[in-house]
Amino acid sequence: MICLGCLQDKKLLGDYCKKCMVDLFDGKTPKALNFDKTQFYRMRSELAERMSISGVQDKLSLAFNDRNELVPVVKNGHYILKPIPMNPQNAVQNVEDMVANEHLSMRISKDIFGIHTAESGLIKFSDGELAYITKRFDYAPSGEKYDQEDFTSVLDVTSAKNGDDYKYAAKTYIDCAKAIRTFVPTYIPTLEDFFKRVVLNYLICNGDAHLKNFSLYRKSDALNLTPNYDIMNTRLHLPKESLDTGLSFFEESTKVFDAVGFYSYYDFKYMSQLLNMKESRFTKIVKLCQESEKKVNDLVENSFLSNDAKEFYKKSYHERLYKRFLYVTTI
Repeated sequence: MICLGCLQDKKLLGDYCKKCMVDLFDGKTPKALNFDKTQFYRMRSELAERMSISGVQDKLSLAFNDRNELVPVVKNGHYILKPIPMNPQNAVQNVEDMVANEHLSMRISKDIFGIHTAESGLIKFSDGELAYITKRFDYAPSGEKYDQEDFTSVLDVTSAKNGDDYKYAAKTYIDCAKAIRTFVPTYIPTLEDFFKRVVLNYLICNGDAHLKNFSLYRKSDALNLTPNYDIMNTRLHLPKESLDTGLSFFEESTKVFDAVGFYSYYDFKYMSQLLNMKESRFTKIVKLCQESEKKVNDLVENSFLSNDAKEFYKKSYHERLYKRFLYVTTI
């Protein structure tokens, strides 16, 4: 049976393997949710004004009660639940695949690219429909909440100062990297981690990797990047989206980008040089990407995407990998 956590064929305890029970649920055996999606939206409406979860996607904060049930809470919820949207915008396609898409993308981040990634899984509503669940990383095991700031705050970007498109247009990935160098004591490995996130988002066609989807938090009295979160193949749902990435790489485009019209091997290598990455480290990441496709395809096949969505995900990953990321020109 396929685990709703790691998407591997393993011996399960309910819907999850033993490791995912520990990683995602701290060793608890969660029951199926005792409410369905219709009830989810009613509770979300009732709790909306008192909840502090940011973002525009429909979600609820959950916590375990004394019967090992995950239930909605106003505060101190250590889990976030996202269902398949009920009333998506007209431009959004393949809505039924959104939950499985985000979960698959998060597993690729953690299991294939080795990026520090928020724990996540799928969980059943009372009627069996799957929802996406992720464990909050801004709480210590003791219950203490870590201070966290996304990069709009870190870089002092607001809609008032920078316009309605501030999350996407005000800064670049290099600006984020400069902030990491300034504020994170362990900036050398952190910059490599950040670079891998940029690469991953590009390969999975995540056009929504904007400033609010990268954050710093204070853990053990030091700032560092939070685990990776909120990633998916957005092209599956917005086939006409104009962005290949959430942010531009650089303030001014390279001559290769101007010539071919997309980010390619040259741009990634140039970014690695701006980050002062050793060439051997860049080469190692390129090798990781070259060897990733079969692993990605296997995970896609184990995912809960529809068959058409599985084919789209695999095809788009292949094209981004070979026709863009690894594309080399003599310009």
